[in-house]
Formats: sequence, C-alpha cells, structure tokens
Amino acid sequence: MKYSTVIFDLDGTLLDTSEGIMVGASYTASKMGVSELTSEQQRSFIGPSPYHSFIRECGFTESKAREAVEIYRQRYKEKGLYEAKYYGFVKELLKALKDKEYKTGVATLKRDDLAKDILMNFELSMYFDSINGIDDMDTLSKSDIILMCLNELRQDDLSKVVLIGDSVHDAIGAEQVGIDFIAVTYGYGFKNKEEVSASKNVFIAESVEEIIKYLNL
Repeated sequence: MKYSTVIFDLDGTLLDTSEGIMVGASYTASKMGVSELTSEQQRSFIGPSPYHSFIRECGFTESKAREAVEIYRQRYKEKGLYEAKYYGFVKELLKALKDKEYKTGVATLKRDDLAKDILMNFELSMYFDSINGIDDMDTLSKSDIILMCLNELRQDDLSKVVLIGDSVHDAIGAEQVGIDFIAVTYGYGFKNKEEVSASKNVFIAESVEEIIKYLNL
C-alpha cells in the first residue's frame, strides 16, 4: 500500500456543490448592486475563496469584498448547503478507505464551519479523521490547510500522503507541501487530461471509480 493517508478537496471532488455556489454568487452580486454575473463568472467562484472571487469578478475593494462574503455565506448557510449532490461512488470510495484503515482528511477553501456542516448534512463526516477549511478572514492558503490536516492526523511521512482534487489550487497546494497529487477531471477546475498535464500529478482520474482502481481498493 503506497499511501496510508488520503486528503480530499471538497467542492468538485467529493460533492457537486456548483448550484449553491453559483446561485449564491449571483444573489450576492445583485444585493451589492452589481449587474447579473454571467454563468462563466458564477462558475469561477467554485474552488477559490469567495473573498478573492468577488474582488476578481466584481472589482470590489477589500472592505466591500468582505461585506459581500458575509451576505454570500449567510445565504449559503441557509440554502446553499443543501443545493449539492454526491458524485457517483464517493461513499463506496470513502467506506473502502475506512475499512482498510487509511487516515483520511478534507482540506478545502470553503469556510471551516460550512465545510463541516455540509459534510455532516450529506452524511460524509463520519468517514474523515480531520476536516479543515479556510478561516473567517480568508487568510489561509491551500497548503496551510493541508498542513493543518497532516498535523491533526499526526502524519509526518509525506511519502505516504496523497491529495485528491479537481483544480490547480489543489495541485499547487500539494506541491508546496511536498505530497503526491491525484487530479480529477469530473469536477469544475480541470476540464480534461491535457489541462491537468501542466500540473504535477501522479494520476488523472476521470471518475471516482478510477480513483478506487488506482488506490487498489
């Protein structure tokens, strides 16, 4: 068994949370007096922190972006959490990892409490030994959050760790920490294998079933 610890991204890797994120971004922009976001702009909110996304897509100042984030997260907590669905075979993958006694974690750029709430709501939190998200002020990077997971999991042998995610943020975070990366193309970030090839990875999965086969579960 090459790995003993598997860390997952959340949005676009474990759950398809696109509806809640996109609707929430559009709702918030409207409340802040911005003309309706295009579908492409809405999709760009999936993955990165909403704070940086509002600055990038709406041209907000830092203070206005923080105000937007509060509106966005309030709406997400009330409605967006439930506007999601499983990717096929995710539960089978997680159950197999637990049955084989892997250490498991979630490292996400979703706010920490919201990440824990959505995993609880979709009955996935029981499969993880560590769940970490971004802080209230959006100051943590992906690598910071991965390191928080590794600390909680008491895993200091980086050769035994792999991160699974769907975006360049995940690839960069894994490389900065010094762990292997499995890229998935069924999420929102990487659209195909060719796009992934620009990032360092050990495997490219086009479905959850391919992850199960690669890890020999």
